[in-house]
Amino acid sequence: MANNFFNKNTIPNIEERIEKLHRLATAGLCINSVIHDTNNYLGAIMAYAELLQMDTSPGEESHRMLGKIVECVQDCSLLMNGLNTISRSKDNLVTLVEIPELINTVLQLRKYYQKILKIWVEKDIESDMRPIVVDLPRLQLALIHIVKNAEENLELKEPEEDNPRTIKVVSKNDNDGIIISIKDNGPNPPTNVFEKVFEQYTTTKNNYHLGLGLYIANKIIAEHNGSLEYSPENGFSIWIPFDNPKVAQLHESV
Repeated sequence: MANNFFNKNTIPNIEERIEKLHRLATAGLCINSVIHDTNNYLGAIMAYAELLQMDTSPGEESHRMLGKIVECVQDCSLLMNGLNTISRSKDNLVTLVEIPELINTVLQLRKYYQKILKIWVEKDIESDMRPIVVDLPRLQLALIHIVKNAEENLELKEPEEDNPRTIKVVSKNDNDGIIISIKDNGPNPPTNVFEKVFEQYTTTKNNYHLGLGLYIANKIIAEHNGSLEYSPENGFSIWIPFDNPKVAQLHESV
Protein backbone atom coordinates (compact mmCIF):
# COMPACT_ATOMS: atom_id res chain seq x y z
CA MET A 1 0.00 0.00 0.00
CA ALA A 2 1.33 3.42 -0.86
CA ASN A 3 2.11 6.10 1.71
CA ASN A 4 3.12 8.93 -0.59
CA PHE A 5 2.43 9.98 -4.14
CA PHE A 6 4.23 11.00 -7.26
CA ASN A 7 3.45 12.87 -10.43
CA LYS A 8 4.50 11.23 -13.69
CA ASN A 9 6.32 14.43 -14.71
CA THR A 10 8.41 14.74 -11.54
CA ILE A 11 9.81 11.23 -11.05
CA PRO A 12 13.59 11.19 -11.59
CA ASN A 13 13.64 7.54 -12.70
CA ILE A 14 10.40 7.47 -14.70
CA GLU A 15 12.28 6.52 -17.89
CA GLU A 16 13.85 3.52 -16.14
CA ARG A 17 10.44 2.36 -14.94
CA ILE A 18 8.90 2.73 -18.38
CA GLU A 19 11.78 0.76 -19.92
CA LYS A 20 11.13 -2.10 -17.50
CA LEU A 21 7.42 -2.03 -18.30
CA HIS A 22 8.24 -2.08 -22.01
CA ARG A 23 10.48 -5.11 -21.48
CA LEU A 24 7.65 -6.92 -19.73
CA ALA A 25 5.26 -5.97 -22.54
CA THR A 26 7.70 -7.33 -25.11
CA ALA A 27 7.92 -10.62 -23.24
CA GLY A 28 4.12 -10.67 -23.26
CA LEU A 29 4.15 -10.77 -27.07
CA CYS A 30 5.62 -14.28 -26.85
CA ILE A 31 3.07 -15.60 -24.35
CA ASN A 32 0.43 -16.90 -26.76
CA SER A 33 2.96 -18.93 -28.74
CA VAL A 34 4.54 -20.37 -25.59
CA ILE A 35 1.14 -21.25 -24.13
CA HIS A 36 0.05 -23.01 -27.32
CA ASP A 37 3.17 -25.18 -27.44
CA THR A 38 3.14 -25.86 -23.69
CA ASN A 39 -0.48 -27.00 -23.81
CA ASN A 40 0.44 -29.44 -26.58
CA TYR A 41 3.22 -30.88 -24.42
CA LEU A 42 0.92 -31.08 -21.41
CA GLY A 43 -1.70 -32.87 -23.50
CA ALA A 44 0.83 -35.52 -24.51
CA ILE A 45 2.01 -35.99 -20.91
CA MET A 46 -1.57 -36.29 -19.70
CA ALA A 47 -2.49 -38.82 -22.38
CA TYR A 48 0.48 -41.09 -21.63
CA ALA A 49 -0.02 -40.83 -17.87
CA GLU A 50 -3.69 -41.76 -18.15
CA LEU A 51 -2.84 -44.71 -20.41
CA LEU A 52 -0.30 -45.95 -17.86
CA GLN A 53 -2.91 -45.59 -15.09
CA MET A 54 -5.09 -48.06 -16.99
CA ASP A 55 -2.34 -50.68 -16.73
CA THR A 56 -3.01 -52.91 -13.73
CA SER A 57 0.52 -54.34 -13.58
CA PRO A 58 2.35 -51.38 -11.94
CA GLY A 59 2.28 -51.38 -8.18
CA GLU A 60 0.36 -49.06 -5.86
CA GLU A 61 3.26 -46.61 -5.58
CA SER A 62 3.53 -46.28 -9.35
CA HIS A 63 -0.18 -45.51 -9.60
CA ARG A 64 0.21 -42.91 -6.87
CA MET A 65 3.03 -41.21 -8.77
CA LEU A 66 1.02 -41.29 -12.01
CA GLY A 67 -1.86 -39.68 -10.17
CA LYS A 68 0.51 -36.96 -9.00
CA ILE A 69 1.68 -36.40 -12.58
CA VAL A 70 -1.92 -36.00 -13.75
CA GLU A 71 -2.63 -33.57 -10.89
CA CYS A 72 0.44 -31.46 -11.73
CA VAL A 73 -0.48 -31.38 -15.42
CA GLN A 74 -3.99 -30.20 -14.55
CA ASP A 75 -2.59 -27.42 -12.32
CA CYS A 76 -0.15 -26.39 -15.04
CA SER A 77 -2.94 -26.35 -17.62
CA LEU A 78 -4.98 -24.11 -15.32
CA LEU A 79 -2.02 -21.71 -15.13
CA MET A 80 -1.57 -21.70 -18.90
CA ASN A 81 -5.25 -21.03 -19.54
CA GLY A 82 -5.34 -18.25 -16.94
CA LEU A 83 -2.25 -16.64 -18.45
CA ASN A 84 -3.72 -16.97 -21.93
CA THR A 85 -6.92 -15.22 -20.80
CA ILE A 86 -5.13 -12.25 -19.31
CA SER A 87 -2.80 -11.85 -22.30
CA ARG A 88 -5.52 -11.84 -24.96
CA SER A 89 -4.65 -9.29 -27.61
CA LYS A 90 -8.26 -8.09 -27.95
CA ASP A 91 -8.68 -7.86 -24.18
CA ASN A 92 -12.37 -8.68 -24.51
CA LEU A 93 -14.06 -11.97 -23.71
CA VAL A 94 -17.56 -11.38 -22.41
CA THR A 95 -18.85 -14.69 -21.10
CA LEU A 96 -20.68 -16.44 -18.27
CA VAL A 97 -18.16 -16.97 -15.47
CA GLU A 98 -18.13 -19.25 -12.44
CA ILE A 99 -16.74 -17.03 -9.67
CA PRO A 100 -15.07 -19.85 -7.64
CA GLU A 101 -13.22 -20.95 -10.78
CA LEU A 102 -12.15 -17.36 -11.50
CA ILE A 103 -10.83 -16.86 -7.97
CA ASN A 104 -8.95 -20.18 -8.02
CA THR A 105 -7.31 -19.25 -11.33
CA VAL A 106 -6.18 -15.85 -10.05
CA LEU A 107 -4.75 -17.36 -6.86
CA GLN A 108 -3.00 -20.07 -8.87
CA LEU A 109 -1.34 -17.39 -11.00
CA ARG A 110 -0.03 -15.71 -7.84
CA LYS A 111 0.82 -18.93 -5.98
CA TYR A 112 4.57 -18.80 -6.67
CA TYR A 113 4.97 -15.25 -5.32
CA GLN A 114 2.85 -16.06 -2.28
CA LYS A 115 5.06 -19.04 -1.56
CA ILE A 116 8.20 -16.89 -1.76
CA LEU A 117 6.68 -14.30 0.56
CA LYS A 118 5.37 -17.01 2.93
CA ILE A 119 1.77 -15.84 2.53
CA TRP A 120 -1.09 -18.07 3.64
CA VAL A 121 -4.32 -17.77 1.64
CA GLU A 122 -7.71 -18.42 3.23
CA LYS A 123 -10.78 -18.86 1.02
CA ASP A 124 -14.42 -18.62 2.06
CA ILE A 125 -16.53 -19.05 -1.07
CA GLU A 126 -20.24 -19.83 -1.00
CA SER A 127 -20.93 -23.23 -2.54
CA ASP A 128 -24.01 -22.08 -4.47
CA MET A 129 -22.66 -18.92 -6.07
CA ARG A 130 -24.51 -17.92 -9.21
CA PRO A 131 -22.44 -17.52 -12.37
CA ILE A 132 -22.29 -14.01 -13.76
CA VAL A 133 -21.68 -12.45 -17.17
CA VAL A 134 -18.45 -10.41 -17.13
CA ASP A 135 -15.53 -9.47 -19.35
CA LEU A 136 -13.30 -12.31 -18.17
CA PRO A 137 -9.81 -10.96 -19.05
CA ARG A 138 -10.65 -7.55 -17.59
CA LEU A 139 -12.12 -8.89 -14.34
CA GLN A 140 -9.28 -11.36 -13.92
CA LEU A 141 -6.82 -8.48 -14.33
CA ALA A 142 -8.67 -6.42 -11.70
CA LEU A 143 -8.50 -9.27 -9.19
CA ILE A 144 -4.80 -9.81 -9.86
CA HIS A 145 -4.08 -6.13 -9.20
CA ILE A 146 -5.92 -6.29 -5.87
CA VAL A 147 -4.30 -9.56 -4.77
CA LYS A 148 -0.88 -8.25 -5.81
CA ASN A 149 -1.47 -5.10 -3.76
CA ALA A 150 -2.22 -7.28 -0.73
CA GLU A 151 0.99 -9.26 -1.30
CA GLU A 152 3.05 -6.09 -1.48
CA ASN A 153 1.45 -4.76 1.70
CA LEU A 154 2.30 -8.02 3.47
CA GLU A 155 5.97 -7.56 2.57
CA LEU A 156 5.89 -4.80 5.22
CA LYS A 157 4.85 -7.35 7.86
CA GLU A 158 7.41 -9.64 9.43
CA PRO A 159 6.27 -13.29 9.11
CA GLU A 160 5.49 -14.75 12.55
CA GLU A 161 4.82 -18.37 13.41
CA ASP A 162 1.70 -17.56 15.44
CA ASN A 163 0.57 -14.73 13.14
CA PRO A 164 1.55 -15.56 9.53
CA ARG A 165 1.12 -13.27 6.57
CA THR A 166 -2.44 -13.95 5.44
CA ILE A 167 -4.75 -12.98 2.59
CA LYS A 168 -8.41 -13.84 3.08
CA VAL A 169 -10.68 -14.05 0.05
CA VAL A 170 -14.43 -14.15 0.67
CA SER A 171 -17.06 -14.43 -2.03
CA LYS A 172 -20.83 -14.68 -1.75
CA ASN A 173 -24.09 -13.94 -3.49
CA ASP A 174 -25.64 -10.57 -2.85
CA ASN A 175 -29.32 -9.86 -3.56
CA ASP A 176 -28.77 -8.80 -7.16
CA GLY A 177 -25.07 -9.40 -7.64
CA ILE A 178 -21.90 -10.96 -6.27
CA ILE A 179 -19.43 -9.76 -3.66
CA ILE A 180 -15.72 -10.57 -3.56
CA SER A 181 -13.65 -9.23 -0.66
CA ILE A 182 -9.88 -9.42 -0.33
CA LYS A 183 -8.27 -8.58 3.01
CA ASP A 184 -4.68 -8.95 4.20
CA ASN A 185 -3.37 -8.74 7.75
CA GLY A 186 -0.54 -6.38 6.91
CA PRO A 187 -0.16 -2.88 8.36
CA ASN A 188 -3.00 -0.41 7.79
CA PRO A 189 -2.12 2.61 5.65
CA PRO A 190 -2.38 6.20 6.93
CA THR A 191 -5.70 7.94 6.34
CA ASN A 192 -4.23 10.24 3.68
CA VAL A 193 -3.26 7.15 1.68
CA PHE A 194 -6.40 5.05 1.60
CA GLU A 195 -8.50 8.10 0.78
CA LYS A 196 -6.57 8.35 -2.51
CA VAL A 197 -5.93 4.67 -3.08
CA PHE A 198 -7.80 4.53 -6.43
CA GLU A 199 -6.13 7.61 -7.89
CA GLN A 200 -3.53 7.32 -10.65
CA TYR A 201 0.19 7.31 -9.77
CA THR A 202 -0.39 6.60 -6.09
CA THR A 203 2.60 4.58 -4.94
CA THR A 204 5.74 4.51 -2.82
CA LYS A 205 7.10 1.36 -4.43
CA ASN A 206 10.34 1.42 -6.36
CA ASN A 207 11.36 -0.61 -9.39
CA TYR A 208 8.77 -0.55 -12.22
CA HIS A 209 5.68 0.35 -10.20
CA LEU A 210 3.69 3.30 -11.53
CA GLY A 211 0.79 3.27 -9.07
CA LEU A 212 -1.82 2.26 -11.63
CA GLY A 213 -2.96 -1.19 -10.44
CA LEU A 214 -5.81 -0.18 -8.14
CA TYR A 215 -6.82 2.65 -10.47
CA ILE A 216 -7.20 0.13 -13.31
CA ALA A 217 -9.05 -2.34 -11.07
CA ASN A 218 -11.52 0.35 -10.04
CA LYS A 219 -12.05 1.34 -13.68
CA ILE A 220 -12.75 -2.28 -14.70
CA ILE A 221 -15.31 -2.78 -11.91
CA ALA A 222 -17.01 0.49 -12.93
CA GLU A 223 -17.30 -0.86 -16.49
CA HIS A 224 -19.55 -3.57 -15.03
CA ASN A 225 -21.67 -1.00 -13.14
CA GLY A 226 -20.12 -2.34 -9.96
CA SER A 227 -18.23 -0.78 -7.09
CA LEU A 228 -14.80 -1.23 -5.52
CA GLU A 229 -14.38 0.04 -1.98
CA TYR A 230 -11.57 -0.02 0.56
CA SER A 231 -11.46 0.27 4.31
CA PRO A 232 -8.69 -0.74 6.74
CA GLU A 233 -11.19 -2.91 8.63
CA ASN A 234 -12.59 -4.87 5.66
CA GLY A 235 -9.94 -4.55 2.96
CA PHE A 236 -11.11 -4.36 -0.65
CA SER A 237 -14.71 -5.19 -1.46
CA ILE A 238 -15.95 -5.73 -5.02
CA TRP A 239 -19.63 -5.73 -5.90
CA ILE A 240 -20.85 -6.52 -9.42
CA PRO A 241 -24.55 -6.71 -10.33
CA PHE A 242 -25.89 -9.68 -12.28
CA ASP A 243 -27.60 -7.21 -14.61
CA ASN A 244 -24.66 -5.22 -15.94
CA PRO A 245 -23.69 -3.81 -19.38
CA LYS A 246 -21.76 -6.96 -20.24
CA VAL A 247 -25.00 -8.97 -20.35
CA ALA A 248 -26.30 -6.87 -23.24
CA GLN A 249 -22.88 -7.06 -24.91
CA LEU A 250 -22.98 -10.86 -24.72
CA HIS A 251 -26.41 -10.96 -26.34
CA GLU A 252 -25.22 -8.64 -29.11
CA SER A 253 -22.33 -10.98 -29.94
CA VAL A 254 -24.50 -14.10 -30.15
